[in-house]
Amino acid sequence: MKKPKEFENLKIPVHCGLLGHVDHGKTALAARLSEIVSTAGLDKHPQSKDRGITIDIGFTAFELHEYLVVLVDAPGHADLISNAVAAANIIDVAILVIAANEGPMVQTGEHILILENFGVDLIVALNKVDLVNQQELEKVSQKIRNILKSTRFENAQIIPVSAKMNQGIEDLKAVLYSILKPPVRNTEGPFRMPIDHAFPIKGAGTVLTGTINRGRITVGDTIEIVPIGLGGKIKSIQIFKENLPSASAGDRVGISIPGLDSQKIYRGCYAATPDTLIKTNKISVKAHLTELFKGTLTPKMQVHVTVGMPTVPGVIYPYKLQAEEAILLNEVHPGETFFAFILLNEYVAVEAGDPIIISRLDLPPSSLRIVGNGIITNSNPEDILLYREHLKVGTVRVPIHKKGSIVDGLVQSKEGGEKMIGQKVFSETGIEGKVISTFGTKSALIIEFVMPPTENEKVYLTQLRKLRL
Repeated sequence: MKKPKEFENLKIPVHCGLLGHVDHGKTALAARLSEIVSTAGLDKHPQSKDRGITIDIGFTAFELHEYLVVLVDAPGHADLISNAVAAANIIDVAILVIAANEGPMVQTGEHILILENFGVDLIVALNKVDLVNQQELEKVSQKIRNILKSTRFENAQIIPVSAKMNQGIEDLKAVLYSILKPPVRNTEGPFRMPIDHAFPIKGAGTVLTGTINRGRITVGDTIEIVPIGLGGKIKSIQIFKENLPSASAGDRVGISIPGLDSQKIYRGCYAATPDTLIKTNKISVKAHLTELFKGTLTPKMQVHVTVGMPTVPGVIYPYKLQAEEAILLNEVHPGETFFAFILLNEYVAVEAGDPIIISRLDLPPSSLRIVGNGIITNSNPEDILLYREHLKVGTVRVPIHKKGSIVDGLVQSKEGGEKMIGQKVFSETGIEGKVISTFGTKSALIIEFVMPPTENEKVYLTQLRKLRL
């Protein structure tokens, strides 16, 4: 189908992610739907052709009534999960492709978690239905429904299709159209665009492709490439190969910048209005550990953090806030919400409020590697002051004394005991108390409890010790 002139300008651009396990037919489905092929679309990447799988994010498009639907084809191979996360960062809606003859796989679950974290609507395209009978189709549909039941996609529609046989494609389009709505775009803020590809074109300079997620640009504007510190003036702007004088949030664009070295630009860089994005290798976040993760999160654990397009390794320090102090958590369990300081191995371009995904990509692909999600609370914290709780244990020597109870073992000296005056303690039966004074010349303390403990009952005092990162 030939694209009419200024086709894109007449349509509302929406971005639809295609995610699913390798060989479940995402690219074949994209080929059935697509009318326009853009960057790395339909496995144009040479290694995709050699290996027979999608290894890069591909972009194609088709018109659906008043919408221009940009399909974002994300890799499904287990080793390329970070590219799938990057794709999910720029989509408004998603189609999860599951092969009817194989059913949901581990990566299917990871993709569901990724999409849930980004809050987009979902349709399931149950592909390759020509390879199964009705009974098998109903069985795999129920299996998918059971998986979705514990997510926000409980009511997502499951559409039987066969990309190979061109079966159910119109039904899929109809359901997609039913859930589409004009996205709310921030066109007034400073320009910001995650770069997904950069390549040289003779006579044009370096072309940067991406989806503008904030602001607008015009030919002649100066932009900065963060975090690498390059920049230049925009020579031209294209939207699906059509030259235009300007573009705004929601547009899928290619912009040319003369004088840039394309070899220095990588996925993870942003094109932005100068001096608006922060270059940093440390962030503070508020996050949630997914209930489906089989394990715990511990201090100094190596994790992978996805912020926008880039996924970078780092070391995490989870903590809780207590009286405005950051107290290190020894463990974070599935389902828990926590704060964390993350020291990244590489510099990234971020802002407070950006969503993140925390992964353990060092785990085998047979296990769930999406650990949790959250938002950045501080995009460039100063050296954060973390405290580790140190539990000291003492014993009640005299339960009832004229000033309280006499407790041994919480301190090593009278001088140390004097530093503890005013601190709270609790007994092994949960009785609260407060250190009143030292007792005698050694290491005993007088503690006033809300009610007398018993002789030889254990008493606990928690001290905070500064943690050096």
